[in-house]
Amino acid sequence: MKSLKKSKSKSKKNKLNKLFNKYCKNKKGLSKRDIKKLIREEYKDNHSNNIIISLMNIWGVKIDGKYYITKKIFTEKLYTKPDGFFRDKY
Repeated sequence: MKSLKKSKSKSKKNKLNKLFNKYCKNKKGLSKRDIKKLIREEYKDNHSNNIIISLMNIWGVKIDGKYYITKKIFTEKLYTKPDGFFRDKY
């Protein structure tokens, strides 16, 4: 039973890694434009600019004056149940 749970967790991480790599255009992470495109194309959803800015400020990392969502943050924090932005998506 434990191995089944482990494989589900690995499967979810693989899906999230593929999703991240699909929309990440640079080595730094997902930019604001990349996040908007991901939400629009993958989840058929549209959020206001203020919501996207809040997402970037809460979970993003500032690199060279811009906020980016790194791969680690994307896979570990954005999809976790109590507080993640995409907690209901997967």
